[in-house]
Amino acid sequence: MSDKPGSHTFHRAFIRGVRARPRLLIAAGVAIALALLSPRSLDLSTRILIGWDAGVLFYLGVIARIMVKAADAGDLRRRARRQDEGRRAILLLTGLAIAASFGAIAAELHGIGDHNPNPWRLSLAGFTILLSWVVTQVMMALHYAGEFYGRPNAEGGLDFPGGDKTPGYGDFLYFAFTMGAACQTSDVAVTTKGMRELVLAHTILAFLFNTTVLALAVNVGASVI
Repeated sequence: MSDKPGSHTFHRAFIRGVRARPRLLIAAGVAIALALLSPRSLDLSTRILIGWDAGVLFYLGVIARIMVKAADAGDLRRRARRQDEGRRAILLLTGLAIAASFGAIAAELHGIGDHNPNPWRLSLAGFTILLSWVVTQVMMALHYAGEFYGRPNAEGGLDFPGGDKTPGYGDFLYFAFTMGAACQTSDVAVTTKGMRELVLAHTILAFLFNTTVLALAVNVGASVI
C-alpha cells in the first residue's frame, strides 16, 4: 500500500526546511556531541541537559550574527523569503525539541528529590528552562519576520507604533518576547489573518510553556523545602 500524498508533502517540506537551515543540523550535532562527551559519572538526564544547552547557545549565537548583519529592510526581506519554505516543519521540530528538554528537566528535578539538593543541578535545570524559553521566542521572532516580509506586495500583518513599515529584527524580537511573557501586547496591532493565526499558535505555546515552568518551580520548591 502506498503512503498517503499528504505524508509525502509533509516529508518533502520537512526535508526542504532542514536543508535550508544547516545551522539547525550543526546545533543538533553540537548538542549530541556534548551529551556524548560529558563525563559518564553524570546522570543521563544531566548529560542531555548539557548537550541541549550547548546546542541552543550555538544556535542563538548564529542567529544573533545573522540579525546583526541584516542592516536594512531590503536585506531582511531577502532573508525572510529564504526562511519561508518549511517554516511549519521547523516550528514543529522546535516544539518537539523543547518538549524533549522539558522531559529531561522533569527527570532532573525528580532526581533532586531523591537526595540533598545539589546547587549545580538546580542551576543547570534553571538555566535550561531559561534557554528553552529564549530560543522559543527567537524562533517565533524569525517566523514573524518571515510572515511579515515573506509575501511580496502583501500587507505585513503587524502595525508597529509610529507607522514604521519596515521593522527590523529588533521589532520582531520585541513583539515575540512580549507575547511570550505576557501573551499580549498593547502597542502592536495584528492586521492580517495569517499573522493572527501565527499569534494564536504563539499564545497557546507560551501559555503551555509558562504554566509548565510554574509547575516545575513548585516542584523545585517542594524538593528543596
